[in-house]
Amino acid sequence: MKQPELGRKIIELRKQKGLTQEELVDLCNINVRTIQRIEAGEVTPRSYTLKTIFNILDFDFEAMQTTSEEKKDSAIFLTGIKDIKEASFYSSHLNIAWICGLIYFLTGFIEFAVDYARYYEDDLIFGKAGYLSLKFIILGSYIYFMRGFFIMGNIFKEYLLKIAAIAMISVNIIFYGYDMISLCTELFYIEYVIVVHSLFYGIVSLIFGFVLLRLNLSVGKLATITGGITLASGFFFLMVFLLWLGYIFLIPAVLLQIILLYKIRDLIKAKFQPR
Repeated sequence: MKQPELGRKIIELRKQKGLTQEELVDLCNINVRTIQRIEAGEVTPRSYTLKTIFNILDFDFEAMQTTSEEKKDSAIFLTGIKDIKEASFYSSHLNIAWICGLIYFLTGFIEFAVDYARYYEDDLIFGKAGYLSLKFIILGSYIYFMRGFFIMGNIFKEYLLKIAAIAMISVNIIFYGYDMISLCTELFYIEYVIVVHSLFYGIVSLIFGFVLLRLNLSVGKLATITGGITLASGFFFLMVFLLWLGYIFLIPAVLLQIILLYKIRDLIKAKFQPR
């Protein structure tokens, strides 16, 4: 809270307590001229002075500070949303995005087992039709998952986030496409494909993680943690020989990305739902 609202708030609370300026000064042990200037909105007191005054007036100073920060964050957050109709559009599509992210996350464990059986044991567990169906489900859910971050780019006016989301989708379409086509024809050695995929995915993940870090002011620590783990995953993918660590870090990274989309969806609903 800033001046002159702060001064008016103190006057309001003082009158509610039935205190004069002189009585408030005696209780707070501060100069009468100081309280007069604060109430007139001429000066902004130090935090210690404010806490002393509000404690005497039985007002929660910490709650006021939190509310002030929330309003500030909301102002940043809402810059890309014009009206309730647009908010409803974003909310519904982010809802689809995080659900698709959850599907992608869960089917990823099945995919790992299926790919291991195919490439290292020469066995198609579900047959060609089942294998292709699984890949289409995973790719489709991933596209809608990343589309959520493209939408976030619109909300936060982060064009680099939109580019990163498109890049992530493009890399996965290329390599999933190769994966499915390779069922019918022998293309390249799988080792080469793994190296190229690891390099491309690592580069794009580093960009993606960096942009998520930039959302810290609007979303808070969740964006920082998500961005940091995504960066770590991307770094390990880029190293290739640490690919296995990239996959380990990818698990919490994807989970946090899902939670991030869910949080943004909830923030929009909370701000624009009819009262």
